[in-house]
Amino acid sequence: MLSRRALAFAAILAMLPTAISAQAATFLDVQATPYATVYAYLSKEGIVSGYADGSGRPYASINRAELLKVILSMRSEDRSLVKRLRIAMPPLPLFSDVDQKSWYAPYVEAAFERKIITGYPDGTFRPANPVTVEEAVTMLLRAYGEKAQGASATLSPSIENRDNQWFTPYVNASIEKNIVMHAARLRLGTPITRGAFFAMAYRMHDLTAKRQTAFSGPETSPPPAIVASRPQIAVAAVQTLQYASQKYFAISMPSIGISDLAVIHPSDPFTSQGVLEPLQNGVGHLFSFPGGGGKVLIYGHSSGYPWDKSQYTKIFRRINELKTGEKVYVTYDGKLHMYEVTHGESVPAGDTSRYNDDGKGEELILYTCWPPDSISERYLVHAVPVQKIALR
Repeated sequence: MLSRRALAFAAILAMLPTAISAQAATFLDVQATPYATVYAYLSKEGIVSGYADGSGRPYASINRAELLKVILSMRSEDRSLVKRLRIAMPPLPLFSDVDQKSWYAPYVEAAFERKIITGYPDGTFRPANPVTVEEAVTMLLRAYGEKAQGASATLSPSIENRDNQWFTPYVNASIEKNIVMHAARLRLGTPITRGAFFAMAYRMHDLTAKRQTAFSGPETSPPPAIVASRPQIAVAAVQTLQYASQKYFAISMPSIGISDLAVIHPSDPFTSQGVLEPLQNGVGHLFSFPGGGGKVLIYGHSSGYPWDKSQYTKIFRRINELKTGEKVYVTYDGKLHMYEVTHGESVPAGDTSRYNDDGKGEELILYTCWPPDSISERYLVHAVPVQKIALR
């Protein structure tokens, strides 16, 4: 779909690490969120710490190395195992992309020994990749030795589930144990936020400490409504907030009937299979992120195949109907970004010049194969940022 040069650039972006600091224990940006109790509990137990600036970033994603650190800090036997491994690390790594001298290497070794992780088929661990909802649930329950059974999905309004998938038994167990906040509405294939994962970790730790089979504590109250807490926002901005999403990354295009559609960054943007994988659960993303100042590429299918039963096989079939001046709304990392369409165009399939950073500032590009039921061309919708609103 895209040139290897473009995929390589996307891979570099995907591997940018998210730093953790163990210095701060107060969370200035958490108090007005549903996660205040969660952060306080986990901080008191020595399981999580904040960033150097005193923040907890509850609406940011968490990468695979960070998540292992949290999981393996929850139980005394796991902390002891990590400590022993740190003193005597094996000279050769388990995975080709793990540096044995890195801070997270002992956690990787311990997680593999405990059968919490297995790595990817290509022999990598991908420590800086954002953790998806189903990966987070699975690793947490494996850490607690859950032998979840059942290929038929238990359904819950709090977390999406599907039949006969590798994660189905673990999502079933998470529902049975009530470790997902009732207001979470977690979608498969999307990066889990730090707050949402910490909430699951808190509930799992609490129910285990109390020797319960399911979490029985109170549900956390939602934060004050954003409109009430920000009276200075103009009326137009308040109206815009109706398109904000609870997801970490989502897009809405009301003029063509697309609402709260999950946007997923591929875990493996080096291969065609990796780039196509997110399209089973929404639309994909490459290059810069909203607010980052570069080209933000969001791609989706316009054509389906008889064997493909996904509801997203034709999700971008109508993007050519977007007119100049119409708005596109993208929620990303706790902020709502509003873009205004400038123009649409069809280009040859091999022409990737539109995605190069031209130094002219941020631009959203919607991308799909064109015409419908064909791959001879690509249709692009260009839009520029006009407004950004912090949601939390």
